[in-house]
Amino acid sequence: MNRSAMLSIIMIIVIVILALIAISSGRSDAPDLVGDDSYPHYVCTTNNYCEGDICSREPLSFVVYLRHADGLPRLELRGFSPRATLTEIPDGLVFESTGGDVSGTLTVFEDRGIDLTATSGESSSLIEYYASGSCERLVTP
Repeated sequence: MNRSAMLSIIMIIVIVILALIAISSGRSDAPDLVGDDSYPHYVCTTNNYCEGDICSREPLSFVVYLRHADGLPRLELRGFSPRATLTEIPDGLVFESTGGDVSGTLTVFEDRGIDLTATSGESSSLIEYYASGSCERLVTP
């Protein structure tokens, strides 16, 4: 075998090994959070989150269940009550959560983009929350 053929074979082997390493390591941007696979849910991550005048691009992951053990929708996002109502709109789903420190709505659009608007506190100390981001594909049991 000549040198050029041997070099080609070595290059193919190296490429295959690197591809296997990349495949086995998983996604680097996957959220660290997982939901309960017994119930249909989205794992969502914000790419922009504002609490009053303070905004962050640090990812914040949370889980949104279409229904949970009690048969009701559930929102597992810090500050929010897990109890939520679910309304279907033409281009997505709207989850509304009240009763926690933070109350508001989360919209999950058909393209899995999200929009969060919420408030906490009373009139003079009212804090507004805004977020945008996306969700992973719907997990169904």
